[in-house]
Amino acid sequence: METKSRRQVLALCASGAMVGLAGCGGDQGDGTDGETGDGDGTDGGTGDGGDSDGETQTPTATETTQDDGAGRVARLGETASFPESYAMTATISRNGQTIEMSGRFYQGDMYWEFEQQGQQIEWYLVGDNSYVVTQGGCFSGMMQGGMDRESVDPSAFSEQASANPDVEPAGTDTIDGEEVLVYEVSGSGMGGTDGTVTYYVLADSGYPRRIESASMQWDFHSWGAVEPVQEPDANCQSMPGSGPTATAGDG
Repeated sequence: METKSRRQVLALCASGAMVGLAGCGGDQGDGTDGETGDGDGTDGGTGDGGDSDGETQTPTATETTQDDGAGRVARLGETASFPESYAMTATISRNGQTIEMSGRFYQGDMYWEFEQQGQQIEWYLVGDNSYVVTQGGCFSGMMQGGMDRESVDPSAFSEQASANPDVEPAGTDTIDGEEVLVYEVSGSGMGGTDGTVTYYVLADSGYPRRIESASMQWDFHSWGAVEPVQEPDANCQSMPGSGPTATAGDG
């Protein structure tokens, strides 16, 4: 007999409650014991981050060409620096839905938490494995009808910046009193986003402070100061359903 929490997750998936992020299907890795983690990831690990909740007004760049003080233009490839760990919040609009998420990134592993239809959901992406914790249950595997890993992996921003190293700043601005250089990158971006992606890069460190497009806004903080992401300390069952992982928008 299915447990109550397993039935609830299946119902969430069937009703589309998790559309846009994590749907219900194909197991990745065995994820059966999840006993290697210490449970630290369940608190979100995002630090205080109170100034990074997206409430800051979207800045408008001052239209000037910035240099590095030596007469050289501070191009994106020479300025932007993505550390191995940081915390982030994200607001993503997709398929007519908007979802707010918070989490952390550590050397390629990710932890996300968000709420949909009144249900708190934690999503762990550790190595090649995926785990979802909700309603008191833990489930391994990805869900059908949701975004794939690449769609919520902020390292894609680093790759996009590296692919456009010669972009010059459109100007400068401030976010929460910190000076940022503003870069505008055109073309396909994270999760297949088309159009302009704007990078707000801290002038003193080169760390990303905010990255946004017409359909998303990401804010970053706590660079180099977050804990590793580990599997949930729980006995995880296989995700309800079967079949290959689907990307958002697939029928």
